[in-house]
Parts: sequence; structure tokens; C-alpha cells
Amino acid sequence: MHFENAPPEARQLLRVRIRDLGMSLERSPVAGLVRHLYAELEAGGLRHFKPLCYLSDEWGSPSGEPVIGIPFYLGDPRVATLEDAVNDVEGEREIMMYLRHEAGHAFNHAYELYRRQEWRELFGSSRKPYRDDYPFVPFSRDYVRYIPGWYAQKHPDEDFAETFAVWLDPESRWQERYAGWPAVVKLQYVDRIARELA
Repeated sequence: MHFENAPPEARQLLRVRIRDLGMSLERSPVAGLVRHLYAELEAGGLRHFKPLCYLSDEWGSPSGEPVIGIPFYLGDPRVATLEDAVNDVEGEREIMMYLRHEAGHAFNHAYELYRRQEWRELFGSSRKPYRDDYPFVPFSRDYVRYIPGWYAQKHPDEDFAETFAVWLDPESRWQERYAGWPAVVKLQYVDRIARELA
């Protein structure tokens, strides 16, 4: 382990149970980014969709739940310093990318879009097995590119979440960037369904 690279005050946290650290998402450095996500959702027309965010052991949106788990180490700068000694801690840009992606999962769960025929025709069956190792076609224009690693190709749920994230990102210029790509049909679907459910 590389904990020895962390400052002494961060290493002292190794003896403290997570629940005793007194972390709170509302008082964390990431709270402002969650508010920024909510502002982006509102700007996208989703004024009533504000998925609950909470500190968790990893990024995620539990299946069927319209919520977003944020890694607990982002809840306290001291813990983030300790985490950074072992792994690179996400910067603001990466955090926003993950928040948008997880908001896509939460949106899918909230409205059970995966049950709709059109969703399945565009993205595939949500019942497809999840695998860590997945076949992908580099530079395929059938999928958007957002989180590195051709992640949209991992699973239909990830394809939707990545498509939602690109749609939501105010800097994506998706209408221009994806013009002529088969993936633009998925982005147009997200745009239309967001307006319908606004």
C-alpha cells in the first residue's frame, strides 16, 4: 500500500471507523457539484427530477432505485487525501461526468424506461448479463463516448446512462458532434423522453 505517501493527519484516519468520521454529503466538498447536477437537470427541463445523493462505498445507482451513490472518500478532504495516496481521486470534471452518468441510471430507474419497447429496441434488454470483461468495437458510431473505455458498450443500461450523460452535459454539443452517427437516434430519444416526462 502507498498509505505512507499520505500526510500524517490523513494516516491517522486509518484507525477510525467510517461511521465515526462524521461525514455528511451536505457539508462535503462534493455538495456544490450535486447542486450543479440539479441545475443541469433543471436546465434540461427535468425540474422535478432531483435524485437523492448519498455517500456510499462506490459510484452507483442501485438497480431499480432513483438514487446516486457517491464514494465516501469524496465526503471529507482528509479521507480524499488518504484515498489519493492509493488511487487517483476524481477531479471536479470527472465527478461531474460520473454524476451525469449515474443520473442517467437514476432517471431510467425512476421511470422504468427499460421496460418500454422503444427503449429495448434502441439500447437492448436490461436483462442482459453484466460482465466486467465485455467485447467492444473501438470508435463505433453506434454508441456515444463519454466515460473512457467504450463504457457505453458494456451493457444496455450503461449505454442509456452514457447517452443520458452526453445529452445532459451542457458542453457536449451532441446535435453537432453526433450528427450522422447512428447513436444520434438514442440521443434524440433521450431528448424527447425528457421533454415528455418533464
